[in-house]
Amino acid sequence: MSQTKGASLPDVLLLCLIAILVAFTVSFLLIFRAIGAINAFGASLGVSLLAAVAVFGITYTYPRLSSHIKLKEKVKVEEIEKGIMGKEEGKKKEKKSKFEFPDIGAFAYKIFGGAAEKIHPQMKDLDCNLRRALIRSTAEKYIAKMILVTAIIFAATFAVTTPILIRWAMPFIALGMGLSLAAIAGAVGFMVMYIYPSLAAGSRRSKIDASLNFTTQYMAILAGAEVTPERIFKSLMNSDVDQVIKDEIGEIIKRMDIFGEDFYTALNSRIMETPSRKFADLLKGMLAVGSMGGNLRRYLHLQGKTFMRQRRIDLKRQLDGLGILAEIYISMGVVLPIIIIIMLATMSFIGSSGIDSLMWMYVTTFVLIPATSALMLLIIDTSVPKEE
Repeated sequence: MSQTKGASLPDVLLLCLIAILVAFTVSFLLIFRAIGAINAFGASLGVSLLAAVAVFGITYTYPRLSSHIKLKEKVKVEEIEKGIMGKEEGKKKEKKSKFEFPDIGAFAYKIFGGAAEKIHPQMKDLDCNLRRALIRSTAEKYIAKMILVTAIIFAATFAVTTPILIRWAMPFIALGMGLSLAAIAGAVGFMVMYIYPSLAAGSRRSKIDASLNFTTQYMAILAGAEVTPERIFKSLMNSDVDQVIKDEIGEIIKRMDIFGEDFYTALNSRIMETPSRKFADLLKGMLAVGSMGGNLRRYLHLQGKTFMRQRRIDLKRQLDGLGILAEIYISMGVVLPIIIIIMLATMSFIGSSGIDSLMWMYVTTFVLIPATSALMLLIIDTSVPKEE
């Protein structure tokens, strides 16, 4: 069953960056005269981080969470009152209420389409990464979005940093430093957008590998009932396998039903594009078994046992790593900030020169602690075994 999705991650990160820059600029200009530039800098950092968290929650997390809750309630009502046939009607209603987000790529291509077509030959690996990540965009359109994001980051960074630097340096020096910082920020934004498809493909690879044990056993059951390979793949689309597997199978079915390819040609095409090596090996084995007239049920059953054994090993490694992550979080997220605060408070009492203890307390409270917690949450989210 389809699930409503919010904005794509690159667009959400762009909105979070804009929220940080706007919140920092507005809050700094409003309070720096009252509490001083240094104190206002720390307070503005905290406000900008809160704004970024709010934007991330509204545009990325909330649409997925609310749709997931509504989807569960809808499924229960349909199963009780309407039965299995009522699910199709629920899908149509869900699609109508799907959260829509403006397509920044189309707008970017209108402006930077020519430049994107010239840059594209230098980024040939981007096409492959986009297909593996199932990002529905051409390489030229995605490159245009990269250029737009870089331009926005450059302009926003220059507009925010230059007025602040002018207060401590001569205008032409501040202008040069502002341009340098803007260029660095723009380059970082460009590189993040460039490597995102490969990161998304890697995330899909992990999810596919984690789902193969159940999927392969399900296919083995169907193969034992003398179901043809084509029907096995189409049955997977209506089963309870993970959505990431359905996306891979959907690409194969789309090639057969829309582009008119035969089953084995579509299978071979997906082998070249899937991000998971295990899934590609599984499809290669099915091709070999089908061409030689082997026992497909036995092959799938043995592969399922292999995937299950490997999955147990991976889960044990992940659970062992959680203990290490817990110790790291206690050290960096709890003990280290306490030590820093105590040191700064002690240094402020003894009147140490050259260090603004209050500013560093602001940095520790509003930057170090939230950043450490967010980093640990991200690491834990990628390390904790997901429910299958």
